[in-house]
Amino acid sequence: MTSPRQPGDAHPLRILQVTTTPDGGSWFHDQVVGLTRRGHQVRAVVPAEGPLATRLRAADVPTEIVPLCGWRPRQLPRVAAAELRLVKLIRQFRPDVVHAHLLKANVACRIASLAGGRGLHINQVTGINHLRSPVLRRIDLATLSRADVLIGSCTAFAERYRRFGARKVAVSHYGCDVHRLDPATPGDAFRAEFGLAPATPTVGMVAHMYPTRMRAFRDIGVKGHEVLLDAVPRLLARVPDTHVFVVGDEFVGTGDYRRALEERAARLGVIGRVHFTGHRSDIQNVLAAMDVLVNPSLEESACYAMIEALLMEKGAVASDVGGLPDTVQHGETGLLVPPGDATALADAVGDLLTDPHRRREMGRLGRIRCLRRFDIERTVADVEAVYRRALAERAGVRW
Repeated sequence: MTSPRQPGDAHPLRILQVTTTPDGGSWFHDQVVGLTRRGHQVRAVVPAEGPLATRLRAADVPTEIVPLCGWRPRQLPRVAAAELRLVKLIRQFRPDVVHAHLLKANVACRIASLAGGRGLHINQVTGINHLRSPVLRRIDLATLSRADVLIGSCTAFAERYRRFGARKVAVSHYGCDVHRLDPATPGDAFRAEFGLAPATPTVGMVAHMYPTRMRAFRDIGVKGHEVLLDAVPRLLARVPDTHVFVVGDEFVGTGDYRRALEERAARLGVIGRVHFTGHRSDIQNVLAAMDVLVNPSLEESACYAMIEALLMEKGAVASDVGGLPDTVQHGETGLLVPPGDATALADAVGDLLTDPHRRREMGRLGRIRCLRRFDIERTVADVEAVYRRALAERAGVRW
């Protein structure tokens, strides 16, 4: 007969990881797979079949489909049934840790904690756009006390929830494979697609386009594509040969938002200098061809796109919001500008385009810091440490 595990020891843990996105979700996949490789018994919950479930199963991670998504009244019966299924899954699996990501998953797991046993409940905050919605904000804060530990995916998010009264907070950046990008990669192939000479100044924005009904992002989308487009005329007045690349497309939607952005570029008279590339799978080649990468988001976490830009040792300009200062340190690894300020964005990008030595030095330092801070191995180790510390504290065991 085996002896019972102590919460503070190094025995493998049973971990249930829950998210409410069926697509993308590399941050979720990498964390789940990393914990599995460290010897833990991990099961994943996703809302539907899709690319994420396929990738998890390919990595031999047991994956359950529980359709927790939906806030609208007509969706509530389905969501209620999914909630009961989640409770049943927790009771059967008896996890040491239930770790939820994204607001809907966080709320679902908080509710499940009332009926599904008291394993350690971890909520990870990937973004705070929902706080601009009075209804979603009220739901989040009303159930917050059910989370044993709130992990912010950047320092700003953790501090925000500390002020909201979270019981315990921690910071864990979503990591990635920081060694998969080689800054020595030439950008010739991508530039050749658009007939650009090697010395042509290039600026890129890599981001999904997120159409939203939220009033706060009605005039400017959450990723700030409009801010970049509005900055282009001023940037061209300073650096006339510049070409700007908008890389990415609507994550979900009808295509209307992208068309609206293209029409905005046409009204500004910059359509010949702004290129909408759509989704690109050759992201290393794209980044290699850019001199400066920008992120003009109105809300953002640490942001994979800016991490990748710095891993490629590129110039970086980002909004001074959320987790972007965790990635781009102003004046050291890049430049920060006020969110929504097209003039400041144009001036900062112009400064880096006209000072190649400065942007290269910033890029080199940025790569060094990103290699250390955003390595997925560090992320997984940090998350495991949060688990063990909280379990030990609950059991009164010195960790």
